[in-house]
Amino acid sequence: MSTTPLLDDVALFFTACMRDPARPQACARVLCACVHIIDGHEFDEPFAPDVRYRTPQSDGYEYIRKTHHEYLNSCAAFLSLPRSKEETRELRIDAIICMCSLPEHEDARRLVQWLHTFGAARLDFELEDLVQALVRHLAGILDHAVTSKTIGGLTAVGGLKKHRRKYAKIPLWPTDTNQLIPHGLERSMKGYAASLGLFLCIRFHEALLFFNMLLVICGHSIIMPVVNVDFDWPSRVTDLADALLGERRAAFGKPVDASTEQSWKDTLVLLTQCAEHFSDTRILNARDINLLACVGTVVDADEEQVESRGLLFVCHLLIRHLPRFLVGTSVFTQDDITRFTRIFALHGAVFYVHSLPYECLAVCPQIRNLFNAMQNTARAADPFILAFHGVKWAITMRRCSAPECDGTFMTAGRPLARCAGCGVLRYCSHECQKRAWKHALLSHRTICAKLRMLLEGTRLCSLARVISADHGRQSFVNACNGDEGLGVLARGCADHMYDLMAMRYDISEAFMAEAYRELREGATNEGDYWRNGLTRPA
Repeated sequence: MSTTPLLDDVALFFTACMRDPARPQACARVLCACVHIIDGHEFDEPFAPDVRYRTPQSDGYEYIRKTHHEYLNSCAAFLSLPRSKEETRELRIDAIICMCSLPEHEDARRLVQWLHTFGAARLDFELEDLVQALVRHLAGILDHAVTSKTIGGLTAVGGLKKHRRKYAKIPLWPTDTNQLIPHGLERSMKGYAASLGLFLCIRFHEALLFFNMLLVICGHSIIMPVVNVDFDWPSRVTDLADALLGERRAAFGKPVDASTEQSWKDTLVLLTQCAEHFSDTRILNARDINLLACVGTVVDADEEQVESRGLLFVCHLLIRHLPRFLVGTSVFTQDDITRFTRIFALHGAVFYVHSLPYECLAVCPQIRNLFNAMQNTARAADPFILAFHGVKWAITMRRCSAPECDGTFMTAGRPLARCAGCGVLRYCSHECQKRAWKHALLSHRTICAKLRMLLEGTRLCSLARVISADHGRQSFVNACNGDEGLGVLARGCADHMYDLMAMRYDISEAFMAEAYRELREGATNEGDYWRNGLTRPA
């Protein structure tokens, strides 16, 4: 996408048409044409649902995020506005029937007339087309925001301060929570969920990417609204994996063009993101993971289980069939298959904890062996290493540390403040901090000073640097081994963090959490490898 006056004119025109998110002042054909152009496509290119899925990627996303805040505000306001059935019906009629008014200015008039010629091969552009275009565009924008770590004050993403300084003079959208959730958190999440409910069934990819980005930025507040709109929504991830493998089987032994192969690869990258986010215990608790990842089974007439629909089953299937993508293709490499296999095995091991017994019986050996290795690592872990990673867990957790609180960065509308005493645990409010301080089972009063003394005694003062790359872990262990007093503090802190994890999740998740996180970092780096654009053929 070039930063041409055409892009700017189209963005301004779109914003003017969407001043009222309840009743846009243009038909769906014109608005879809605007989004299509702003999303980096040529005017005469096929509309997104008419072509194969590719990860939304545009050189112009950064320019749009710098220059057109009002345009992106309009997109978010439209998608996040909850509507009644009657309002949706009226909006659908408005989207089909063109009542666009022509501007008086000659250049603007020509632009509007030109936009009306978009997609001539298609008879109608309906409300669902517009929703799909906007979801695709915002999914790309938010993916760019998350991967570039420039999302502003909405979430705890590593490297955020460095990028804030870089873009201090030209802030990138969204600069505050109100731009992404303009109708308040609860209403906006309901609006986004309703928009995802209107999403065309032609291609589920963009809806899943958009959901993933909202999950990363807003936390679990998006889950229940989406599931309430469509209870079977999580199982569509399984449908997506099934469809991908079915297409690969049908084309096996036949010539496959490079664009099809790249679409397959981009779909696998999307599924790795899904596995990563749906298993991230820093964002989700055990209830959330069970809701998203363990979506039940398909049963026959005799009520016997026929097929699992959970994400453990998805990881199991993909690992088994990934080698097929190497045969007769040019885009996939052995390194790609190895990376995909590792990522699905790592996240599958987390889903293994939450799966039903019959799902575990048939799970692939890679997942089961990795899970057992993680459990053995946790059992044999040095208490000083557990203490180090207990601090790491607390630092990276993006939710309130009070045992019974589900508050997040997004529900608070700001980064959560750390305890001034220990400098480790975060709380969403003074009330939560007070409750945690006097908690009957996990009183923070009993551990606060010990945490501070442990960090000072082991010289773990730069928490952000230490936690991000495990710098200083060995020196931390050596310090605890060399000082009996520090060793006692470390053991007490390790026990407290273990119990806190057990209360926040379930005991099995707490038991394996830190061993999993160590292994997970390698998969995260590999995910960044793909998301940084290296999936693109030379």
